[in-house]
Amino acid sequence: MAIAIQPQRIDVVHVVREAGRKPRLASFDSFRKEGSDVEALTRLRRSLGLQRYRCTTLIDSSAYQFLQIEAPQVQPGELKAAMRWRIKELLEFPVEQAVVDVLDIPLEGAPMGRPHLMFAVGARSHVVGDQVQAFQQAGIPLEVIDVSEMAQRNVAALFEQPGRGLALLAFYERGGLLTFTRNGELFALRRIDIAAQALAEADEERRIQLFERVGLELQRSLDNFDRQFSHISLQRLLVCSPPGATGLLDYLKQNLYLPVEEGDLGTVLDTTQAGKFRAAAEQWQYLSAVGIALREQAAP
Repeated sequence: MAIAIQPQRIDVVHVVREAGRKPRLASFDSFRKEGSDVEALTRLRRSLGLQRYRCTTLIDSSAYQFLQIEAPQVQPGELKAAMRWRIKELLEFPVEQAVVDVLDIPLEGAPMGRPHLMFAVGARSHVVGDQVQAFQQAGIPLEVIDVSEMAQRNVAALFEQPGRGLALLAFYERGGLLTFTRNGELFALRRIDIAAQALAEADEERRIQLFERVGLELQRSLDNFDRQFSHISLQRLLVCSPPGATGLLDYLKQNLYLPVEEGDLGTVLDTTQAGKFRAAAEQWQYLSAVGIALREQAAP
């Protein structure tokens, strides 16, 4: 069960995975957040019986940094300590106040001599601790605190073709996120400083300016990905834009060399139990929650 806490609401999504079938969206709903996180979570636990589920949640993007760096040449048991040292000067807060995790970037198919890269995630330990404590006090079993980059990776994996790379661009309340994946693995990403609300509410002149900024950021990112991961052939770019961002998809189709399509979750999820989820507004709102609900036990 995914529980995504937003400033004014809490989104709850339950996805069931069954071998040989599309992941099934068993339920999804959104609840107005009243009172503290503990109070809101306690009410949800009572009304939804959340104590019966393995639960996961997201940490806010302002509370961590997601960094791509060269992998240190150390034994596996020393990796996290070495990465902590490597990112010490890159973090915007003291590394002593950070929870650090790592994610490998596969070398399979890469040219000989290419550096081995990894992702390091450094999160503010007090924020992680506060989230763990809120769930504990509410009586909800929390298994994982995840990040939006990994949630988006999980969504992208549903759209991939075996052996081909996929670019997925989505816009959230705090900005856009572009990810590059292949075979369920994350290879690269880029943050775009344009919030979903800005795209949805801009007048026509401002919207065109924002579209141009998005297009420029995408072109730079695609060129950089081609240089860094020349062994990965991108199949297409999927776009998940907020309601009201009229024209973005058409603009990108006309200005990028890569095929551009709408990221329709209804094509990769079994939504027969959640009919209204087929609407674009629901798909956009619940994108991150769906992503962490898709998290498999063996995933990093």
